[in-house]
Amino acid sequence: MARCLALAGDYARKRRVFGRALIEQPLHARTLADMHAEFAGAFALAFHVADLLGRVESSQAAHHEPVLLRLLTPLAKLWTGKLATRIASETLECFGGNGYIEDTGLPQLLRDAQVYSIWEGTTNVLSLDSLRVLGKSGLGPLRKGIDGWLKDVPADSPVVHAIHHALETVQQRLAATASDTDHLEAEARGLALTLARVSAAALLARDAAREPDDARARAALDIFLGHGLLRLSAEDGMEAIRALCRP
Repeated sequence: MARCLALAGDYARKRRVFGRALIEQPLHARTLADMHAEFAGAFALAFHVADLLGRVESSQAAHHEPVLLRLLTPLAKLWTGKLATRIASETLECFGGNGYIEDTGLPQLLRDAQVYSIWEGTTNVLSLDSLRVLGKSGLGPLRKGIDGWLKDVPADSPVVHAIHHALETVQQRLAATASDTDHLEAEARGLALTLARVSAAALLARDAAREPDDARARAALDIFLGHGLLRLSAEDGMEAIRALCRP
């Protein structure tokens, strides 16, 4: 993703369209900013998991953190894997026709990105893995971790409200489907993606609070939050799902 953003940004500063550089075109700038915000969230989550792994392996973790690591690992893998493919695809589009030409090397970025959501366990397998962890520990360890990340963030800030709302919504969905295993498993991907985005938002808020003069950190948080945290599907039940899967 970092490679894609570097290439897309460099091209946007050099390519001129309608009399000015692409980077000066508001819509294109917005597209790049959206990509950067999602990458910032993915970066924050991935490197927090790496830090957490180090502390767990060196016996320096808090009592809730080994379970938190067990949950965040599949969440980070499934979300960043999907996001890498999406950002690589958007990057090719940023180059127009050149993004499709093999000689540029750009199509390889998209092909290589696809491996993450395939060989890392596939999105569905990782979603079910995260659901298994939730079945054993619930949301408690994640809530505790998020409370720590948000300790320097004002309690009345929009990001805190959005995070708590998303967590409560996930809790309600888990409770509503607890007695219906098929329905619960069908919801696993949406639940996992939501929790990944909630975790990333909390980490972005933590980083922005630590560096109040960092305009990029604040912008990344605001744009990421604007994309929404919830990724749950409609509560349509298994009948509708099975109806579309019948031959």
